Amino acid sequence: MDILSLFFPPRCPYCGDAIPNGETECSECRSKFPDEGYMRIIPSGNLCISPFVYDSDKRYALLRYKFRNDKYCSKSLAKQMYRVICQFYADERIEVVCAVPMMKKQKRQRGFNQSQVLAEQIARMMDIPCEELLIKTKINLVQHELDREQRKTNVIGVYSLSNVQMIKHKRILVVDDICTTGNTLAECCRVLLKGGAEEVFCVAAANSSHFNSV
Repeated sequence: MDILSLFFPPRCPYCGDAIPNGETECSECRSKFPDEGYMRIIPSGNLCISPFVYDSDKRYALLRYKFRNDKYCSKSLAKQMYRVICQFYADERIEVVCAVPMMKKQKRQRGFNQSQVLAEQIARMMDIPCEELLIKTKINLVQHELDREQRKTNVIGVYSLSNVQMIKHKRILVVDDICTTGNTLAECCRVLLKGGAEEVFCVAAANSSHFNSV
């Protein structure tokens, strides 16, 4: 145990209680995780799965991660995302992982792309490459500040391909942190499929309440 852990022990992302070194969440919160993940069809027609619904303690964890770069949040979320990937996509022969991209300026301001960090951890668990396949080329309005209809048009033309050769005929997994209306992931799917991807699958740490439970 390092000296910092004595004074600043790691905290459970979901309830804030101290947890032992090496753990990613407390045993009580872990016992409440759903056994099976959730799935929904996003506007592009692609499937998006997630281990959690975006509510209460999961919302607390995601906001801590998104705005405070809490490494214990990312480790726990990535582990649970990998778990549902094994449930839903075990037979899909996924070849490469990518993340929903951010503008470079936004990434500099925040210090990291939360979806990229999750994507990198998931790719290591899957033992496949994580590549930057998409770039964000236009500044758009913040999605969560818009209504459902505005979100549909707000993401059109925002993303472009950054690595065509890694996309052609590939089966790709796109990673995001939160899927609300699904329009952001849907636009990423459209761009990848138009660029020649064979098939695109999606995973988010949490889905909004508009989902189909499996």
